[in-house]
Amino acid sequence: MKRRTFLAAAAGALLNGAANSEQQRPNVVLILVDDLGWADLGCQGSTFYETPNIDRLAGNGVRFTDAYANCPVCSPSRAALLTGRYPARVHFTGHITAIGRHRYPPDGRIIPPKDLLYLAHDEITIAEVLKASGYVSASIGKWHLGPPEYWPEHHGFDVNVAGYDQGSPPSYFYPYKNPKLAWNPEIPTLKGGEAGEYLTDRLTDEAIHFIEQNKKSRFFLYLAHYAVHTPLQAPLPAITKYQQKMKRDHSQISAPYAAMVEAVDRGVGRLMATLDRLELTSNTLVIIASDNGGEMASTRNLPLRAGKGTLYEGGIRVPLILHWPGRLEAGKVRHEPVMLADLYPTILSAVSVKLPSTLLDGVNLWPALSTDKIIPQRDLYFYYPHYLTAMSHPGSALRAGSWKLIDFYDPPHLELYNLAADVSEAHDVASKHPEIAQQMKRKIDSSLQSVGTIMYTLNPNYRELKGHR
Repeated sequence: MKRRTFLAAAAGALLNGAANSEQQRPNVVLILVDDLGWADLGCQGSTFYETPNIDRLAGNGVRFTDAYANCPVCSPSRAALLTGRYPARVHFTGHITAIGRHRYPPDGRIIPPKDLLYLAHDEITIAEVLKASGYVSASIGKWHLGPPEYWPEHHGFDVNVAGYDQGSPPSYFYPYKNPKLAWNPEIPTLKGGEAGEYLTDRLTDEAIHFIEQNKKSRFFLYLAHYAVHTPLQAPLPAITKYQQKMKRDHSQISAPYAAMVEAVDRGVGRLMATLDRLELTSNTLVIIASDNGGEMASTRNLPLRAGKGTLYEGGIRVPLILHWPGRLEAGKVRHEPVMLADLYPTILSAVSVKLPSTLLDGVNLWPALSTDKIIPQRDLYFYYPHYLTAMSHPGSALRAGSWKLIDFYDPPHLELYNLAADVSEAHDVASKHPEIAQQMKRKIDSSLQSVGTIMYTLNPNYRELKGHR
C-alpha cells in the first residue's frame, strides 16, 4: 500500500475494544544509542561502565538478554526499526557511506548489491502510523537514512533536530563542525549553541523541550543519540575519571568511550525526571536499545564474539529495555530471541493503533509482555553482504532456537554454533552437525528469495587466495 493511501485510510484508527479515550493512550519515548555494546551497561553485567539511570529503568521494567539488531551496522538497523521490516525487504542492507556507494576490496569474492542507500517514501514508518492517529512526533539526533528529501520530516515526523545524511557528528562539541571535512562541515539541522556545549547533553535538552511543549498531547519521541559512535569525545573531567578507574578495573579499553556512555545515561536520568515532574511517567512507554553491537576499537564485547560489522553475536546482539509502570512487570528478565523490527508492531499494539496492511517481519510482543506469556519461537534472519573492516566478512545468518548458522560469502563457508552452550561462538560445530547446517542454509536461501532481496554478485576480478576454505 502506498503511503498516501495508508494515511488517508488510517487516520485515527484504534484497535477494537482497546483504548476508550485519548487520555488512556500512552506517549512513547524510544531511545536508540549508536554502537552501544550488549555488555556496556551495569544491568548487562558491566563492572566498568556507570549507568545507574538505565539500570534503574531495567530494574523497574523488562530487560531482554537475547535482543538483536537487524543488521550489524547502523542504517539498515534503523530502517528495520522504523518500518518493522527486514533490511533485505526494504532493499537497504548496508550503511550510507560518505562516498555514496558501498566499498569493497578489488580482489574480494563478491560485489555488494546496489541497494537503495535511503529509506524509500513508499515505506510506512511508525511515525506516519502514529501521526495518522493523532500523535505528534520528533526525531532528535541521528537519522542516516538518506539525503534531504528522505529526512525525518518526509517520513512522518513533525520535528527533526540534528538528523541528516551522515552517521556521525563532525564533533561532539559546539559548533559541531570539522573544517577539515569539506563533505561534512557541520550538522545542518542543529542550530545555535554555546561554547563548551556537549552534543549528547544538547540532544537531551532538545528532547526535554519537545516533551514540555507537547505535555498535553500524545507524543512519540525518537531520541537517536549519536553517542557512543566515534569520534570518541567527552568532557575532560569524565575522561580523567575513567582513566583513573582503568588502573583498577581492566575490563575495558577506552576512557573517552566510558565517559560517552555515562553522558547517555545521565541524559536518560534527566528525561525520566522530566516525565516525573510533568506527571507523565505512568502513561509513557520508554524503550532503550542500540542499533548494532559495540565497535571493537572502542569497547570489549565479552563474552560475545567480535563486534560491529560482523554477524557474530558481538555485532548483532544488543541491549533492549522496556519500561511502563503498572503495565510491564518490574524487574522482569526475558530470554526469548527478539529483534528491533519487533518494536514497530509492539509499540502500535501498546498504544492501541491498528497496524498498516503492509507486510511486516517484526512480530507483536505486546500480548506476551503485558500478560507474561512466552513469546513463540521463530527464526531470525540477517543479511549483510558487505565489507566494513578486515574482520567483517560478508554473509547471512539465521538464529533458530539455540542454533545459529552463519553463511559466509568471502571466503565461502558455513559456521554453526549452539548458543545455549557457547554464547561466545568459540566452537564451530558445522562439521559435527552437517545436516543441521545444510537445513539452516536452505532456510536462509529461501528467506532471502521470499523477501525479494537484492543479491550480491560475484566479482570477476576475484582471485582465490591461499588459505581460503
